[in-house]
Amino acid sequence: MRQCVFVIGTRAQLVKVAPVLRLAHRVNLGHTIWLTGQHDESIDDLIDDFEIQSEFVWPAQRKERSSILRLLGWFPGTVIDCKRYLSSVASRTGARPVAIVHGDTLSTFAGALAAKLAGAELVHLESGLSSGALGDPFPEEILRRLTFRLTDVALCPNDDACKRMHRLRGCRVVHTGENTLLDCVRLAIASGHDHDSAAGSGYFVASIHRFQNIYSRSALTRIVDELTGLSVIAPVQFILHPPTELRLRKYGLYDRLEKASGVVLRPRLPYTQFVALISKSRGVISDGGSNQEELSYLGVPTVLFRSRSERPDGLGANVVLRSEAGASLDEYWRAGEFDALRRPSRVDSDAQPSQVTVDTLAGIVTGASIDRSAA
Repeated sequence: MRQCVFVIGTRAQLVKVAPVLRLAHRVNLGHTIWLTGQHDESIDDLIDDFEIQSEFVWPAQRKERSSILRLLGWFPGTVIDCKRYLSSVASRTGARPVAIVHGDTLSTFAGALAAKLAGAELVHLESGLSSGALGDPFPEEILRRLTFRLTDVALCPNDDACKRMHRLRGCRVVHTGENTLLDCVRLAIASGHDHDSAAGSGYFVASIHRFQNIYSRSALTRIVDELTGLSVIAPVQFILHPPTELRLRKYGLYDRLEKASGVVLRPRLPYTQFVALISKSRGVISDGGSNQEELSYLGVPTVLFRSRSERPDGLGANVVLRSEAGASLDEYWRAGEFDALRRPSRVDSDAQPSQVTVDTLAGIVTGASIDRSAA
């Protein structure tokens, strides 16, 4: 029997793949999770939070890679180690392994490259997304396009993504209907976890971590200015990603936020608690694609600190790009524009993206047809 190997490196990837792993375990689909080690902080918490029962293969050294230099030093060895593991799976099972990568991170491309070097079949989850601009967002758009070229089976969350991947010769395309993040939000809501009562009501949530925002002193300073201005009229719960905190401290901005009476600096939360927090918020200020999707399902007003997005989710409805929100966030709020963005929840839609994903993987393993390419 062919073995599935999920190559996962970041917290966001583990979150999005969690419902797939739960289903794979339930139906006894042979699989392991090979962790690249790109992220380490809170990985154990996520495994517990989602009650993932799959077998994990841990990196030799467990530590957070939060800087560019650390990532550059980590990348070559990770590709080699992953290739060796996939080759060992092939030797042990006597069959070509199925390597599954997700999204658009360095771990995605490392896993894709290792799969090709090891002769594994490569499945790309959340495939086909593109901003249309090679350098924006950087480096995610470049990593996506490189991974597309290596992909054997593309699992795409929308019609445009399917059409994009259909243009690549030899790539089989599967339409999952939505992103598996929809199932993550459902699991979080089903957990019954209430939002932190200390946050009160009428608050905003901020989550900033994109390379283009945090590695530019001027860009990050503008964001801090916006958030402190907004915090004068409504509390801001600022969720700190490890790389973001490092850059805030480096640029001397952390103290400003800490002293702002309306800003609450918070460490990363367990996923179920984070979903509860954003679902009860007045609005969210973010630069994350995953946040964009989560909030589009929840219908929560969102301002996205990006010039463009590879995802259509929520755009033109409850999500606006920062350039569309006027001169300042506090003026946008005072004009009632934030509240006007709110939309009904889409969490109860009929889409079952994780089920489609597991069915597809089972079909690949058994050699059955995987014709779900309507787009």
